[in-house]
Amino acid sequence: MTFKERQAKFDDVKWFDSIQEGADKCGSYTFCTQCRKSEPYPCARAMHRFANGFVRVAQIRRKA
Repeated sequence: MTFKERQAKFDDVKWFDSIQEGADKCGSYTFCTQCRKSEPYPCARAMHRFANGFVRVAQIRRKA
């Protein structure tokens, strides 16, 4: 399934969840921590990063 297809399905789910909740659900799912709203298909890509553990961790450099 492509990111476009996944985004379309998730948009439907998010829409119905938002109606049921009475508020916009954007940003409230666990994978939303990986969201980059500026990219195409942000929800699908965030789900992909979250599910596959593609989390960028900063590395601390210590002075010698």
